[in-house]
This record gives sequence, C-alpha cells and structure tokens, in this order.
Amino acid sequence: MVEVAWGPAFRVKFAGVIEFRAATPLHIGGEREANVLYTLRLPDGRLLIPSSTWKGALRALAEKLAPALPLSGVEKLAVERVAPAQDPREARERVRDLLSDFERALKGEASKVFDPSDVREKLLRAGFDLERIEDEEWALVTYLSLYCPVGKLFGNWARAGSLRFFDTVLPASTQRRPGVGVNRKAGTVQENVLYFVETSEAGLRVPLVLAGEVEARGSAPAKLLSSLLKAVAAVGLNVGGRKSAGLGLLLVEKARFHAFEIGAAGDESGELLANPFKAPPMSLQEFAEWLIKL
Repeated sequence: MVEVAWGPAFRVKFAGVIEFRAATPLHIGGEREANVLYTLRLPDGRLLIPSSTWKGALRALAEKLAPALPLSGVEKLAVERVAPAQDPREARERVRDLLSDFERALKGEASKVFDPSDVREKLLRAGFDLERIEDEEWALVTYLSLYCPVGKLFGNWARAGSLRFFDTVLPASTQRRPGVGVNRKAGTVQENVLYFVETSEAGLRVPLVLAGEVEARGSAPAKLLSSLLKAVAAVGLNVGGRKSAGLGLLLVEKARFHAFEIGAAGDESGELLANPFKAPPMSLQEFAEWLIKL
C-alpha cells in the first residue's frame, strides 16, 4: 500500500464515543475446541471486540451506502468500479473498458473521462515512473482508488484510511447456545452434528471509541461518514459472527462527538489539535449534519 500523504490537506479532525446496547447476544469469533465455538477473550477472561471487527462492520455498511451519494466524475467512477471489488483481479476487470481513455490521458492527450494533468500528477506522487508504466491497468486501478471515498475513510490498495477505531473490552459473563448442522443443499438437519456457540449476554452496554479526519466539510468522505452515522443511528450495526442466526445486533443509545476545523478561529494555540475532546460536544445527529454543512 502506498502511504499517500499528499493531496487536499485534512481540514476536519474529530473524536467520538458511540454507546451501543446489544439487542442480541454477541459472538466475536475466537478459538474452537471440539464442538464449542468460543468467543474472543483477553487473558484475564474479559471479552474483546477488536478494532478490526469494528472497521470491517462499518466498512461493509459504507460500501452499501456509497453508491447513493451524489457524486460525479472520477469519484463516481471510483465508487462504481473500485469500491465493490473484493480483490485486485476483480478491480482490474471492472476498469478495462476505461483503459483506452486512461492511456490517452497518460500520454497527455485529451480524454473524454480523465484529466491528463491530474492523472499524471497523482500517479507521479504515488510513486509511478510515468515513462515506464508497464501495467497501465493497475495504474488505472490505483488512480481511481485514490479518489474513492470508501478508501479515503477505511483504506484500500492505494492509500491508508483516515478513520481509527479502538478495541472494546467487555465484562466476562457468557452463555452457550446450542446449534445443529444443516445440509444447505437439501435444507435438512445433519445427523450427529451438535455444537455450542459461546456468546455474551443480551443487553450489554458496548462502547465504540473512534477518531479520524476528513478533507473538508461537504467533501465526498464527509458525506459518506455522515450517511454512515445516520444509518447506524437508524438501524443499528451488526458485528461479529453468526449474524444469520440473529446474533450481533447493536443499537445506538447515545453518542458524543468532538470535532473542529484545523486553522479555525479560536484555536491559534493548537490546543484542539492536540486534544479534540476539548472541542464542544455534539450528538451523533448534530455531528452528522455538521459534516455536510459548508
């Protein structure tokens, strides 16, 4: 991955805490012993939701929301072609019909789709030798990935994401739920396949601490983050395993966000830059609306 530290400077920084209530028990996959699926634990026995689990659940939702954003140009292409791809091979297949236009832009020639000067500048900054690009297909995937709002928030092949999630540690009380194997083709229960899934109790308080930055209020990543937070507030978030069996539904109880624009009046000393939690608190809805106001 290319650590892209260029382009539009981050203008908005934030930190926040979302407090969920587990509407159903949770199962965050851990070890399996015999016919028992254990949930993930710390050495002291407490349950753990890793930052990667939060990131994966929110990214999956962001990928579903991104196509509905009011985007145009390269950002729209990035969401349509790059964001849904599960691996580099699929991404290559999704951009092949754009390759001829992209090749013209690489040569500095007029293109119906791409701005030649922007293409050359972005790829040069991403580490490509413009005189020796042997894999133009991958160069196109990289270029579009740099503009993808999902990638800007969560990271992709071309850049690191701007959101950071923290591990959540929960009390150790658990229960075991029995289950039986199912023959998917026949739609029948399999004989002699009995297992147990270790889960948390329902009703558990589950906090998520997150922080990050976006290019600017009203930018595509800001719109996507706003849409993501509103969706989580409206329908909740599914995390962990066994979701098809009804586990892992979290509902928002309350949230608090602290955000500011870098260089804004009142923070000449950089106090907010050092500690965003010193910015005035906002509710989830207030923060989501603030992100998209210009």
